[in-house]
Amino acid sequence: MDDDIEGTPLPAIPHRKDISSDPESMHALEVRVFELVTELVPDAYDPYNQAADQRPTEQTTISNMNWLSETLEQAEILFRQFPMSRRDGQLIGHLLRILDDFEDFYSMLERKLQAESAERADNDAMNAAVCRLLLATAPTNVRFIIRLMYDEDILDRVTRWANADATSTSLHGLQLRCYASGLLSFALRDRSIADIVVNNESFCTNLLKRARFYANALEAEHAAAAAYMQDVQKKKAVSSKHKKPSVGTPSSKKRKLSIDDKKDMSNAPSSSISAAAAPPPPPRTTDEHDDDETISTRLADLVLSIPAPTVNHEQGPAPLMLLDLLYTVQCVGLMGEYLELLASALKDDIVGTSITLLHSAHTSVWSATLQLISHFLAHKKFAFSFLDAGGLDLVLAAQASPRFAHLHRSLGMCLHAFASSSVVTELILSRDPTRTALLSMGMTLLSSPYDRARQNAVVFFGLVVPFRSALEYFEAHDGLYTLFNLIRAGNLPKAAVQRQLAHDACLCLRQYVRVHFAVLAQGLRRKTVDASTSSSRMIKQTLGKPVDIDDKAFEQHVAILEAHRPCTMMCKETKWQTQFTHLRGPLVLLEVLDVFRSHTATTDPSSEPTSFRLWLVERALFSLQILRMLTLAYPPMAVEICHTMLQDSQRTGLTILLDCAMTSHPRDGDIVKGALQVVCNCVCTSSSGDKQPQQYSKKDDRTTANNNTSSSSMAAPFPARAILKLAREKNAIKVCLQLLRYKRSLQHADAIRLLATQALLGLSKDRHVTQILEQMQIGQLLSDLIRNEPVLEENADVHAKFRECALELISHVTHRAPSASIHEATDPTVRKIEKANIVAATRVTYNPTELLVMIHDHLKAHGLHAAADALESEAALNLRASCPSPQKPIKKAKVALDDASTPRPAKKPKRSMAHHPKLLSFAQRRQQMLSKWKQQPSYFDKDILAQSMVLSSPKKAPSMAKKPLVKPTWLDTVVRQHLREQHRLCPHPVSVVPPFSLTASKSHRCPDVSPPPLYVPPWMIENYVFVLSNTIVFK
Repeated sequence: MDDDIEGTPLPAIPHRKDISSDPESMHALEVRVFELVTELVPDAYDPYNQAADQRPTEQTTISNMNWLSETLEQAEILFRQFPMSRRDGQLIGHLLRILDDFEDFYSMLERKLQAESAERADNDAMNAAVCRLLLATAPTNVRFIIRLMYDEDILDRVTRWANADATSTSLHGLQLRCYASGLLSFALRDRSIADIVVNNESFCTNLLKRARFYANALEAEHAAAAAYMQDVQKKKAVSSKHKKPSVGTPSSKKRKLSIDDKKDMSNAPSSSISAAAAPPPPPRTTDEHDDDETISTRLADLVLSIPAPTVNHEQGPAPLMLLDLLYTVQCVGLMGEYLELLASALKDDIVGTSITLLHSAHTSVWSATLQLISHFLAHKKFAFSFLDAGGLDLVLAAQASPRFAHLHRSLGMCLHAFASSSVVTELILSRDPTRTALLSMGMTLLSSPYDRARQNAVVFFGLVVPFRSALEYFEAHDGLYTLFNLIRAGNLPKAAVQRQLAHDACLCLRQYVRVHFAVLAQGLRRKTVDASTSSSRMIKQTLGKPVDIDDKAFEQHVAILEAHRPCTMMCKETKWQTQFTHLRGPLVLLEVLDVFRSHTATTDPSSEPTSFRLWLVERALFSLQILRMLTLAYPPMAVEICHTMLQDSQRTGLTILLDCAMTSHPRDGDIVKGALQVVCNCVCTSSSGDKQPQQYSKKDDRTTANNNTSSSSMAAPFPARAILKLAREKNAIKVCLQLLRYKRSLQHADAIRLLATQALLGLSKDRHVTQILEQMQIGQLLSDLIRNEPVLEENADVHAKFRECALELISHVTHRAPSASIHEATDPTVRKIEKANIVAATRVTYNPTELLVMIHDHLKAHGLHAAADALESEAALNLRASCPSPQKPIKKAKVALDDASTPRPAKKPKRSMAHHPKLLSFAQRRQQMLSKWKQQPSYFDKDILAQSMVLSSPKKAPSMAKKPLVKPTWLDTVVRQHLREQHRLCPHPVSVVPPFSLTASKSHRCPDVSPPPLYVPPWMIENYVFVLSNTIVFK
């Protein structure tokens, strides 16, 4: 049976013999329905109105409509007696198809509700017949009724009929009021119609009074409800004497119960939950048909003045009063979520009315009352009053009722409503008997044969799973296994209800994983925070409080785990992770992603309905978020996710993730971002042996070539190497490079660019990937992106992270120092040319003594002590200013420093004389210069000497003559080139610089020549004015 119409009232009329599942009876009945519809539709048999006098009279039309309505009602009752999922192939399906074949049938009913026909005098019988016929087709025709009520005139007219006086003595007036209320019970499902009707104060007030009138008319149920609530209050008073109430309620004042004063039923119950509720009354086992007759008979006593119907196939007062009760309760319930109705409802004792109707054994009354309660539970004031009156125990007692299977959807709606408020849920779960019964009912409904009931149960557990007690119960009763089955069953849905069920199951699974994710993040935070600050800053989680898993808290938990990823590698596998892996949870999630991928690749998304597209995208998003949390909280699961093979598509998990990252869906921004987040967690798996990105820097001069070769790629553990190899085979590099220029969704463009860069940085752990990126000149592409502005200005922080990550990737791939990579990537071309010209025009100077000291240390380090001593004596070096050799070990340098701290013996006089040359007088220096000039040849002697040298030089061989002259490389040239290279790495080089230092510990950096700040301190202005005034006075 279609559970959309569960609890829909059906009239209690005697069964007709001609309505059965016998093929011959069905054929005869279909022929009769066809003939009647032909008579009802005016132009069906006479389109040119040539025989207007042969048309049936108005009384015959009313009788035919009532017969057709009764036939459809009987066929619907026959359909509900069997567990059929669809009406196709059943008697009701054949009859409704006959009505659909006549295009003017529903138009004829609409015209009869227009003002020309409906406003005629003494037309209640015709209007009642039309409304009844519409109600008979309502189970499959709700959309037409809602569209019909969009007409304001028809809506006002139907509302006026439903708002008729309850003391009417006309049978047709009672029928019209009942059927009009039934039409509104279907039309109020639309929010736009409910917004209009709820503003009709007189109608809402009359509905509430009518519901209270019917509850008081059921005297037995009313007396039982009053006794039950009094027993609850007595036990509460006894328990409050022995212990103080530990859980308070929002209301501070104690309000009087409606049962305390039976004369005044307008007082609502108090708003605090009882500590020990009274046991609910045992469920009645009366036959439903007998109970229908009992309630109908008791309600019919209220309208004894109305005579029985004189026309066949019309309903009498007894069934009409029961239908009116059900339709009234449904209308009140559908408007129960509106705040405008709450005050009037509490004034008319809606809680007492609900408790009274829950003491009835009628299934339809129970279903309608549970739906009313579920809507009013949106208000905390009603919820606390209902809990205080013991209503929850009555609802939970329905599980032991023999008609529990017929109340699955209504009970599921109540569970959903109770869980919608965290405060109400906390109060309910604080009591052991209530908690166990509530969660047990939820698990039962999770396996219900009705889709709507399962959907409400899934939503219920998605809301209560943040509570520790509910989480433990859910895991202990295989709730995760049930969720996986619902998700897999929804991959190929046959109806919109099944699609929604699969969507809610994915959402519930995400909430479940988020809870464990939050618990892990909070545990890591407590371990990492110091003991002194933990007591003041860390908020301890109370057992009864729910875990905070909203979006803001989730991002904080992600940041904590990303900051402590090595700690997650050392965490042991927990029970829920083991169960998740054992149930093949990653496979279930990858199947959801594969459905999205295959459908997007084979179908044009714009041709699909909006609801179907949203269903595909949101299920894929939930799956990606779950995979992100799993790979972040439990990194070893990344290997299973990447290598899992789907049997249908023969694709691995990593391939599916990369396909999702390259999707062309209209709402692809969230999908691409989610897929890249999972890929980043897989390829960036950290371990104790991994290097950090800041370690990718240019080695010092003392680093050997072997060390440079070994440090060209980061070390990766074996599982990470398997993932990197698979990623290289599945073209992950190509996908990430294409996503670096992603701009289809401007809102996510900057984040996707950052994630793509992080994925490439993780892939560069593989030396093969590093070589590929180096050959593809990834540095040039990233340099262009770094110099660009962010796509959206509000994403400036994301762009800053992208710059940092891109520079790390450039530094690692190009094997250059980070500073050089930064300047190379960030400077534009014009700036690079300008800096090159400045560096080329700069005169490089240095202290020659520092170079000699370095040569001396180099000779000492290689054991050439004699040469070092000769250099020291001849150049008169001051060794106290020298620094230890850069190639000396750290221990030796430390020993040298220790030796330097100890006093040294004085040197010999001869040795010290070498440092101080003898001073010469002016005459001695003049004589020395004259002797040097005499030894040199004159200007004319130079040419003769050159010719003699040429004539006397041996003849060179032809092979030697062809060789070019090799220009000698001097040490000074090497040093100057080294200093010029340092000067080129300055962020702001200048052409005039002080002498370079060869022995400084830090590299060269040009002085800052930035312009002075615009703000000048006042004292500088005063000094300038003072100096200027003195100058003027002096002049």
